Amino acid sequence: MRRREFIKLSLFTASMVLLPVDIEAKQGNKRTLVLVELNGGNDGLNTVVPFNEKNYYTLRPTLSLKKEQLNEVDKSFGINKSLRWVSKYYRDGNCAIVHGLGYDKPNLSHFRSIEIIETASESNEYLDKGWIANELKRYSLSETRPANAILLGSRKKGHLFSDDLNILQIKNIDHFIKKSSSIKSKSIDFTKNPAFDFLKFQENMIQRANSSFKKYARDIKIKNSFEESDISNSFKEAARLIKSKIDIPVIKISQKGYDTHSNQIQRHKELLRDLDTALASFVKELKDEKLFDDVLIVTYSEFGRRVKENGSAGTDHGTASCQFVIGGRVKGGMYGKPPSLDKLKKNNLIYTTHYRSYYNTILTNWFGNKSNQFSSYENLGFL
Repeated sequence: MRRREFIKLSLFTASMVLLPVDIEAKQGNKRTLVLVELNGGNDGLNTVVPFNEKNYYTLRPTLSLKKEQLNEVDKSFGINKSLRWVSKYYRDGNCAIVHGLGYDKPNLSHFRSIEIIETASESNEYLDKGWIANELKRYSLSETRPANAILLGSRKKGHLFSDDLNILQIKNIDHFIKKSSSIKSKSIDFTKNPAFDFLKFQENMIQRANSSFKKYARDIKIKNSFEESDISNSFKEAARLIKSKIDIPVIKISQKGYDTHSNQIQRHKELLRDLDTALASFVKELKDEKLFDDVLIVTYSEFGRRVKENGSAGTDHGTASCQFVIGGRVKGGMYGKPPSLDKLKKNNLIYTTHYRSYYNTILTNWFGNKSNQFSSYENLGFL
């Protein structure tokens, strides 16, 4: 193999990882879990606002949101007005709000906390696979399922999956087809060199995904308008995949920018508006195709923000936060106990709902796996 071809394939596989897997086959109706990472630590208190809590206004004299800045959803909470469509889904019964999500001995480092959240480890425990990995191992690969999960956008795989799963990361379908089509078949022969053999294996995997995308996804058209933003483009590609015959159990999307240490009000408003607009187009596309019941949208973040605002019109790293679950099968409403704003630890919320309960509910009620590794934790019942 020529040096130029080796470098070309090395660079391509470095940015588009597709790893081997030996799994027990699982078949069934096509369903898709869409995980949405709010990267940076979303401020749950200014997303779903406890407008009756005195301490919320005391500790946030400039950042707190008044009732008129909210879409009031019950007597105690209002959703940030930037989330106009999410508020509608809540009123329609298709959105659940899960309060107080966190874990014991919280870590305030972005890198360590997202690792804990994505692996569901203890704070002092280091695991090499994500909370969803065991479930994905039950799915067999096929022509219509070239990977166990797909990551859309530039956010790396992180700790959500494991190295024995086929995980494909792409910018968009057309870009993947174009780039992967440039890799010539049989450009490398298997050798006694592990590095070359790894690249040959990767080449074969990418070519199989290329074939699936060309056959089933390339010509899928989107009917609704999506804005030109990273988050909207990712949801648009997710819609194309879901509308096609390709059956990927998990699609992950990320939105960065939630580390709002300064000038939070405007930045947070824009982030939530971009998320809301992307969700609106995505959900409309699914509903038009009668696919809304087959998709579950779940948000998560490495942590929330501190209750007390800082001196830069922002908030620092905090602990517990709320998350959204949206879908046609979702039982809308409030789940989990809202954390107390009167009993704080170093101006941080004390979590009330363990993330493992969140995962148990998804694995049990969406994937039908009642014996999952978190089954001893509470089933929150939002599905």
